[in-house]
Amino acid sequence: MKPQEFKPLQTTRLDLKPLVATFGFATEIFDMIDKNREYFRFMPWSDIKNPEQEFDFLRGSEKKWKNQTSANYGMYLRSDNSFVGVCSLMDINWSHETGEIGYWLNPKFARQGYMSEAVQAIVQEFFNIGFKRIILKADIENIPSCKTAEKCGFIREGVMKSYEFNKPLNRREDMALYAKINTK
Repeated sequence: MKPQEFKPLQTTRLDLKPLVATFGFATEIFDMIDKNREYFRFMPWSDIKNPEQEFDFLRGSEKKWKNQTSANYGMYLRSDNSFVGVCSLMDINWSHETGEIGYWLNPKFARQGYMSEAVQAIVQEFFNIGFKRIILKADIENIPSCKTAEKCGFIREGVMKSYEFNKPLNRREDMALYAKINTK
């Protein structure tokens, strides 16, 4: 399959659009993460030390969007444009028609169904353009993330023992591997 241009998406409640690299936005995200370190403990990247590191992520995200190697969608409420979180299709392999979903949410928007809404929209978009398999990995102790995967129709294929080191938790993580297959 040939790479195709990514496009913004809409759901009932969300606008999903490319992240924009501004230092002000990077500072906003960093401050939110910094105030909620315990909430983000399962995210190995959450040990960021300053807004500059977040700004680097946002710049890299813009580049990957343009190169069509990762679609990092910012999630915004359609009602007032509030930033909700990030949902991405990353590690895109156009030849194999595969990718991996990853996500995180501002804790004040947790348990309201926003992440499931975003995941389902992104999976549907990429299945519509021809992707055959999308995976999702979650620390087995991150129950909300595992529940999101299952709610969105991902099937747990197994556990990858001692998969990666998580600095915030200071331990290696066992990761549940989920997948969703396009049967069309």
